[in-house]
Amino acid sequence: MENEKSTTIKRKTEEIQEETQKEIKTEDICQKKLPKDQDSKKKSNDKSRSRSKSKEKKNNKVSKKKQQLTLESFGVKSNIDPSKSFPKFPEDENKIIKIIQWNINGLRPLLRRKELDNLIKEEDPDFICFNETKIDNDLIEKLNLKNIYNKTYKSFWYCPDEKRGYSGTAILSKYEPISVKYGINVDKHDKEGRVLTIEFDKFYLISCYTPNSGEGLRRLDYRTKEWDVDFFEYINSLKNKKDIILAGDLNVAREEIDLFEPKGNDKTPGYTKEEKESFNNFLKMGYVDTFRNLHPKEQKFSFFSKRGNAKDQNKGWRVDYFIINENAKYIEIEQSDMIDRKKYDSSDHIPIFLTFKCKK
Repeated sequence: MENEKSTTIKRKTEEIQEETQKEIKTEDICQKKLPKDQDSKKKSNDKSRSRSKSKEKKNNKVSKKKQQLTLESFGVKSNIDPSKSFPKFPEDENKIIKIIQWNINGLRPLLRRKELDNLIKEEDPDFICFNETKIDNDLIEKLNLKNIYNKTYKSFWYCPDEKRGYSGTAILSKYEPISVKYGINVDKHDKEGRVLTIEFDKFYLISCYTPNSGEGLRRLDYRTKEWDVDFFEYINSLKNKKDIILAGDLNVAREEIDLFEPKGNDKTPGYTKEEKESFNNFLKMGYVDTFRNLHPKEQKFSFFSKRGNAKDQNKGWRVDYFIINENAKYIEIEQSDMIDRKKYDSSDHIPIFLTFKCKK
């Protein structure tokens, strides 16, 4: 009996040990599987974080794009002062007034390079006339351009109705004008935003960007037979009322001295016989090319091709002008000249300037 009992106990002990071993193995298997589950969860969490970071980066990119549509993104402080009122044009006839004329070939590069800031700081002009701003009315609102340099200048912008990123004129003024006129009252011309006029007691200031005759002279007839005729008539109508100061890229080199290499350029836009005749006939109506009047034999240029280091070699064209009416009653010219061509490089044109006194 004892042997049977002993055998039974032994068998039960072995069964218990066997069951215990099974439990241990099962527990080991569970423990081995658990890290894999945790790793899977970790990977899932990592993917989630990665997606979250990717979404965050995407949102940041969108945010940056939105930020580009502010003056601050160009490093320009708008200095908005809603209560700012601008003074009338000064009556002091000894005060020298300075106007800058510049075809900027796009406002955004000018702001990005901070060349407008530098120009204002160094030249401190009373007026700045821009041509070829290449912006539209929506962008003016988004960038809040009407408040650019608001503490110093009141700004006026004229954009094309149909083409975005094309043409456009503007004037920044330290003084409150009597009136502002956009265009010349001829629909076919005014769609391109090329003429902006501000009026003061004794003169009109006109910022003009004359149409180029285009590749293959495709717009030559429009330029000389339509635009010139209507635009010159508009200027004459203003001259009959007050003195005029016309500032602009007039897209013509009127004499041989006005371009580096006149030979072989007779079929080039801006130097065709038709364009030169049209412009010189306009001057004969009673107008003065102020630079050429003061510098009859000096060769300087306001436009330089971006190709072939033209600016470094001073190989250019003079197509930017300040024009006034002959025998001006109130405008007394002091100087009309170019700003150093090496100072500003955001455009293929350089700024030109006019200084004058306004007599009583």
